[in-house]
Amino acid sequence: MKITDVQAIPLNIPQKMKFASPTKGFNTESDGHVLVRIITDEGIVGLGEAWRLTPRAVATFILEALKPRLIGADPRQIEVLWRKMYLDTFRYGRKGMVLNAISGVEIALWDILGKACGAPVYQLLGGPCWQQIRAYASLPPYENPEDAAADAADRASEGYHLVKLHQRDLESVVQTRKAIGPDVQLALDVNGCWTPREAVAMARRLEESDVRWLEEPVSPMDDYDGLRFVREHSNIPIAAGENEYTHFGFKSIIEKEAADLLQPDIIKAGGLLPSRKVLGMAEAWNLQLITHSFYYGPGVAATAHFVMANPLSDEMEINVTPLENDFISPSLRPVAGKITLSDKPGLGIEIDDDVVEHYRIDK
Repeated sequence: MKITDVQAIPLNIPQKMKFASPTKGFNTESDGHVLVRIITDEGIVGLGEAWRLTPRAVATFILEALKPRLIGADPRQIEVLWRKMYLDTFRYGRKGMVLNAISGVEIALWDILGKACGAPVYQLLGGPCWQQIRAYASLPPYENPEDAAADAADRASEGYHLVKLHQRDLESVVQTRKAIGPDVQLALDVNGCWTPREAVAMARRLEESDVRWLEEPVSPMDDYDGLRFVREHSNIPIAAGENEYTHFGFKSIIEKEAADLLQPDIIKAGGLLPSRKVLGMAEAWNLQLITHSFYYGPGVAATAHFVMANPLSDEMEINVTPLENDFISPSLRPVAGKITLSDKPGLGIEIDDDVVEHYRIDK
C-alpha cells in the first residue's frame, strides 16, 4: 500500500454560544478546524484532524512540508513516518504548529491502519479497557459568575460527572459549586494567568469549593519550576500538559515533578503514538493521565479510541458548546455524559463533504 495524496482543508464553523464570552479570541479560535485526508493506491482513505489555531497556516504546512515526505510511502509504517516527519522538520520548530500538523497526519495514518486490518483503532492500541467513556463537560469562558454557574448546572443535569470552568475569578467557582451540588466534580482551567505565588494564594482559596484539579495556573505555561512550586504548596492536584509536545516534552514535566495529572492532547502532542508513550511514562511514575480534547472532528474520535485503551482513566474532555453544523458522523457527542464507540474499522467515522465544502476557507 502506498500514499498517493495528502489533503489538508482549513475550516471555520461557528459555535452556537449559549452565553456571552469575555474573550472573543478564545471563541474565534474554537471556530477553526483542519481536516486531513490521506489517500492510498488501494482506495483506503485515512481521516485526521490537526489542532485548529491558524488553520490556513497549519494546512499549508502539511501540504508544503509534510506531503512531499509522505507520497509513495507505506502508510502502515506509522513509527517510521512519524520519525521522518519529526526529524526532517527540526528547523521548523519542536512545539506548536509543526507538531499540530504532524499530529493530524499521524491520526490519519492510524485510521488507514485500522481500516486495512479491519479493526477499530482502540484494538490496535491494546484493546478496550472500558465499555464506555465518561465524558466531562468543558465549558467556555463567561462574562459573569451567574452564567458560568447556570451553564454548569445545566450540564450536570445532562449527566456529566464533572464540569470544568475556564474562569479566573473565585466567585465563579463558588457559585458553580453551589449550583452543581456536592456530587458533581468541579475542575478549573485558567490557561496560565498567575505568578506561582498568586497561584498558591488562589489555590488555597479554592479548596473550600472542592476543586478536583487546578489546570495550568502559572504563566508562562511551560514554567515547570514555577508549577512545581505551586504543586508543593497546594492541596489541590495540579494538571498540565495540553500545551506540551511529544514524550520528549512530557519528560520535562515529569522530571521537574510539576504536575499530578498529565494532559496530552492527541492532535497537539504529536498524535496517538507519542501520546501512548506519554501514557507509559505516566504509568511508570504513578501519575494520572486524562487527555485534553477541545475540538469536534476526527481528533475527537482519535481521542476516544485512546481513552478506550487507557488503563489509567475512562474520562474524556468534551467541548460542550455545539457547532453550527457537525462535520463528522457520528458526531460522538455524549449521551447522558457517556460516549460509546462502535467496532467499525479505523476511527469509525465519516466526513460530511457538504459541510466541509460549505465551511472551508481555502477556496
